[in-house]
Amino acid sequence: MYYNHNKWDRNEIMDYSDKCFRNILKYAYRNSTFYRRYYASYGIKFEHLNTIDPKDIPYMDKEKVRNNFFDIPTLKIKKRYLNDALKRNELLLKVGNYYLVHTSGSTGRPCSFLYGKRALNKIESNFVRLSIGGKNSIRMTDFPIRTLYIASVGSGYACTALALEGIKKYKSRSVVVSALEPLEKWQRIVGDFKPNYIGGYPSCIKIAAHLQEEGKIKLRPKKIITGGEPLTKETSKYFSELFNADIIDYYGCTESIIIGAGASYYDGMYLFDDMNYIEVDKDNKLVITPFYNNTFPLIRYRLNDIVEDFNYDGEGVLPYTHINRIIGREEEVMWFKNSSGNFDFLHPLFLDDIDVKGIKYYQFIQKSDTFFSLKCVKFSNSDEEELIKNLKGLLDNFLKKKNMENVKYDISFEKSLAINPHTGKTTMVIKKLK
Repeated sequence: MYYNHNKWDRNEIMDYSDKCFRNILKYAYRNSTFYRRYYASYGIKFEHLNTIDPKDIPYMDKEKVRNNFFDIPTLKIKKRYLNDALKRNELLLKVGNYYLVHTSGSTGRPCSFLYGKRALNKIESNFVRLSIGGKNSIRMTDFPIRTLYIASVGSGYACTALALEGIKKYKSRSVVVSALEPLEKWQRIVGDFKPNYIGGYPSCIKIAAHLQEEGKIKLRPKKIITGGEPLTKETSKYFSELFNADIIDYYGCTESIIIGAGASYYDGMYLFDDMNYIEVDKDNKLVITPFYNNTFPLIRYRLNDIVEDFNYDGEGVLPYTHINRIIGREEEVMWFKNSSGNFDFLHPLFLDDIDVKGIKYYQFIQKSDTFFSLKCVKFSNSDEEELIKNLKGLLDNFLKKKNMENVKYDISFEKSLAINPHTGKTTMVIKKLK
């Protein structure tokens, strides 16, 4: 269904998006105790919902979800079922007939959300749309789809629910490897499995890439779908060349498992206006209203994700809202005191912008408001002294442009970068402020 929307014009997409927004707004008002109470406190009545400007509807956020978890759903959730689910050490957590997913806690205390099976099926149906394009076509001989999913640490993550449950409708054969498993076991689990898709965090796929480089596994996927953390140009190129695959930079979060996608065969990222009502606030933080999850509606939910070059005109190769990239979440931005004594920020992806040749990936450790360490993993054929020289020149030039010549740093090369044990992600910024 959704892949046909790629052929619509921008006006058709936006008419559809507006209609879906009104439908989920009215559904939430009728069926959720929280929304009736919340909107009444702002003087908003049901009869206003057909004409009210979305910007006049108050925001939702993580704190409101935490404080009103049992009043937001459009069905009754028993606390006993929730507590039982949280006690189970399972990859996929179920509360009755629904799926419990939670944030990793990287943006504060973890927060839980519910999805119904229908919602997961709708999300999965977008993978046809994601698969169109690129150098590797998906053919009838590729069905049933074979997916190697490299799971992050822990249970109850949205991506795991999607991988384990949503794909059942499409009779996909899936092999799941947990980031907690020792590498020797990865080889046994993968065995002779020949996936045409690989999915997971970039940091998790990197582990499989290293095994591939060492000749311990032999994978030839047509598509690699990454998400959950920033995908740099270097990493995308590395995956594409090593696996000879199309790279899809999947953008979703716990609150809305599908928001948009970038790809190695077009610039930037498209946000799917037919799955979410898409807005930005005055600080360029993304505001979403998912259409497909009527079990746990989120109306005008403000994320911590900051977007760059938000373009609402639909002038690209696809008729959806376009952005250059997700600049990052607030905790990934490093704040430093500049030469004038004022605070200004650096984001770790500025290295991606200046395209440091020979660097596979990197990590910043901020140690004070005037000092950071840069840890790098280089390609094996790169000269360390030459890299340090180039990095220093680029960093010094960038800091000068930002009026941060007072900010000092050191550079080191590592065999690997630390993975957050709570999330299974490689953290681009670690803050060790004194």
